Amino acid sequence: MKQKYMNILKNSYYKLTKKDEEIFEEIMNDEGLGKCRVKFNLYAFIFGWFYLLYRRMTTEAFGVLIFSLMVGYILAYAKMHPIIVLLGIIITNSLLSGFCYYFLYLNKLSRDIDYCNNDIECIKDRAKPKISYVIIAIVVILFLIWPWLYALITGNKLSN
Repeated sequence: MKQKYMNILKNSYYKLTKKDEEIFEEIMNDEGLGKCRVKFNLYAFIFGWFYLLYRRMTTEAFGVLIFSLMVGYILAYAKMHPIIVLLGIIITNSLLSGFCYYFLYLNKLSRDIDYCNNDIECIKDRAKPKISYVIIAIVVILFLIWPWLYALITGNKLSN
């Protein structure tokens, strides 16, 4: 099963480097899923759940986002300064995305294989990155924070 998943991964992963291939092979268990080993991915670390969305890992991105927001909520509940809360969210997001990227991708690959019934073209299509998911996420975020941005720019109070 591991060899089958590696062959599918080699044929479907967008711009697979030799380093990525070695890491995937190292953390893949016999069933083709990832073992939870810490392996670093720079792009996922820098861009966090946006990179996961770019790689079409929506379920994983949502999980990372929720966990990061829970850490922020705990810090806010502990009455930490808002900047510390924001840094806690960003750091948690970056650490989870950056160090668990390969593990999360293998689980997405397993779902794609089940969805496509081992059809390589379907898996390739589902593995191709999409910037539209990131754009949609940014638009939603801007829509949610526009009152705060308006108040910051104009000097008005949010309560008005």
